[in-house]
Amino acid sequence: MTDTPRDPIAACAEMVQKGDPDRFLATMTGDVEERKRLFPLYAFNLEIARAPYMSQEPMVAMIRLQFWRDVIEAAVEGREAPKHDVATPLSQLVIWGDVRAAPLLAMLEAREGDTQGEPRRTTDQIRGYLRGTSGALMLAAAQATGLTDFEGDYAKDQALEGLGEALGIANWLMSQPALKAAGRGHVPPDEGTIRELSETGLQAVEHAHAVLIKDGNAALRSAWRAKPILQQARKSPTAVADGALGQSEFARRGALLWRSLSGQW
Repeated sequence: MTDTPRDPIAACAEMVQKGDPDRFLATMTGDVEERKRLFPLYAFNLEIARAPYMSQEPMVAMIRLQFWRDVIEAAVEGREAPKHDVATPLSQLVIWGDVRAAPLLAMLEAREGDTQGEPRRTTDQIRGYLRGTSGALMLAAAQATGLTDFEGDYAKDQALEGLGEALGIANWLMSQPALKAAGRGHVPPDEGTIRELSETGLQAVEHAHAVLIKDGNAALRSAWRAKPILQQARKSPTAVADGALGQSEFARRGALLWRSLSGQW
């Protein structure tokens, strides 16, 4: 009796459900094709985000990240990754022209800095890192779901990266207690930095709403919590260090459900 072949998209979805529940819920508001394209992207994001923290040896982490760089660069040349739950469907997205390689490589470059424990003290340093991670991921997700042309649209792409950066700021602020516990050279932001980042994120959300389509899709809905979290952090910076940012489970799911049913983001 032979085992049933493992579905890589289902495997990616399971990873995202466990490791990134907000993006999982947002993706489930999309249609089947959106899910097939988003789950491998989000699983890839989890893989490279974890890599720097899986060993105290920077070289080990760099080897893990180099594997993903090789996968993407091979896909650009039309070569599909060997059988792998995440690498194979990710490479297919690049080969089939659903996602450009550039944002994926930008994400890798940003994560390589994590392997060295590089402290990010200024708002420019923090923003650059979050734009290279969450911002690039939002751009890739938008490409995968047809919100921007493969050749790129400058105004849309900038708005998408800004929206992703805003989501990254919100998530980064919520993760401060965990980042502090992990060490690795992390420098907690002061109240002025928290307020400045929160305001920057809120402006990016408003700009995205002005530039992008009014009707949402699963990629855009991944940022559904950004605005209330950034508003909370701007109003009460001390909530960041206390780990008190966020919403009740009812409010969190209810807000997403309303956006999904109304077709908004």
